[in-house]
Amino acid sequence: MKKKIIIVSSLIFAVILIPIILVCFAFGLAPQYDKSFYGGMAVKYNRLKSVEGKKVVIIGGSSVAFGIRSDIMEEQLNMPIVNFGLYANLGTKYMLDVAEDFIAEGDIVIITPEQNSQALSLYFNAEAVWYSVDGCYEILNKIPSGNYGDLAKNFMKFTSGKFNYWNNNNKPDPDGVYNVRSFNAYGDIEYSRPYNTMQNDYDSGMSISFKTEVIATEFIDYLNEYRNKLVNRGAAVYYSFCPMNSSALEENTSDDDKVAYYNYLTEKLNFPIIGNPNTHLLDSGWFYDSNFHLNDAGAVYYSTLLAQEIKAEINDFTPIIADLPDKPQKPGEDGNSSQGQLSQDLTDASKIFNLSGVTVTSQDGEVVLTGAWTIDGLTDYGKSLTEIIIPSTLAGLPVKNIADGCFKDNVNIVKITFGENIATVGRNAFENCVNLSGIYITSLDPDSYHPASDIFDGLDNCAFYVPQEVYATEYAVNYFWGALGQNHLKWY
Repeated sequence: MKKKIIIVSSLIFAVILIPIILVCFAFGLAPQYDKSFYGGMAVKYNRLKSVEGKKVVIIGGSSVAFGIRSDIMEEQLNMPIVNFGLYANLGTKYMLDVAEDFIAEGDIVIITPEQNSQALSLYFNAEAVWYSVDGCYEILNKIPSGNYGDLAKNFMKFTSGKFNYWNNNNKPDPDGVYNVRSFNAYGDIEYSRPYNTMQNDYDSGMSISFKTEVIATEFIDYLNEYRNKLVNRGAAVYYSFCPMNSSALEENTSDDDKVAYYNYLTEKLNFPIIGNPNTHLLDSGWFYDSNFHLNDAGAVYYSTLLAQEIKAEINDFTPIIADLPDKPQKPGEDGNSSQGQLSQDLTDASKIFNLSGVTVTSQDGEVVLTGAWTIDGLTDYGKSLTEIIIPSTLAGLPVKNIADGCFKDNVNIVKITFGENIATVGRNAFENCVNLSGIYITSLDPDSYHPASDIFDGLDNCAFYVPQEVYATEYAVNYFWGALGQNHLKWY
């Protein structure tokens, strides 16, 4: 009997002790995500808290972080600007909820989510939210109780990940723009972004739609309730479209479609809309690495545009004084030429792949290839294979692109390996590849290719596999790859 009491007491003690240990790890260890892009949440939160008096608060996702030059807007509006946009993967609702308590009389609030179904919904990514509050836990006080369940479910995952980073002394500190060092005191991205870096100037995996179903009705209800609370405090609330890459517009979208969407929002929202789809659909030359991220010149152009639209809405008729930049031009790619005769690797690849994208010319009697390869599809032989290995180069030229619908409806493919030069994957490339279980990435650089968030729609058992040595420190905390979640991002 005494032995049973000891065993039961030990179990009870363990049940009590384990949560205490987890809480100590989570809140007691030094921050591990504070140098990643998620660390920008603390920058933005502290900016929001510190601004006194009337202010303009711009709330959204990363299009706000990349698209706003707060100094330019302050000069035009004569009010402090708070850039409160970080990452659509967190959820628009999260950003709105955290900002709510800091909105006061005389403030102007601009709500400008990305034009996609995730941002235009009540989506709440609890795992990502934990990353964003690491080291700034008072933000948790601003999250409504309805999201506590999701936070609790993801607490163990956050804690174990944080402990592993701490224990291995390899906290995420990514290179490039997606590091907290890229944010200035306003919360704007200040990292150099001279021109459009996207293959074909837009991300083909993230089209921009103006179908009314892209915005959830419950999100509209939430926005209206949110507006009512702020207006009762004496604030002014407006909806605005974010900057959008016109090259990424969904095929067959007409002007009538955009007008219909605008009219739908006007009818459903009980607060004004600033601008319209056409004024915020910008040429691809103003963008950087996504269909919503502006380059340096684009941020100046867009900030001036938005300031002008706000001034018109609040009946401020003082002139806009600004030097608008020229649209930057992407540097031309140097042509790469092959040796005089077609190489054996190209001959072998042609048995598997249908290829395009390379120009064939003749110089001094030699065949010269220039450009980069696109894989359009598979030959009959290629379709019979269960494993496809995409080479990094063919005949000395990079294999960069996978075309729309490239592997669509192929029931034989189980595994695909990407060469290190793959930069774009077209729409529906893996649609109905029901037996595809893994796409293996060989590049150590997560920014060499950015996967679309919906790339595995309908493929619940498929995942990207990346090299283990860079999974935790590079891919898992990367802006684009991290959005896939652990079900669709693994290592080998």
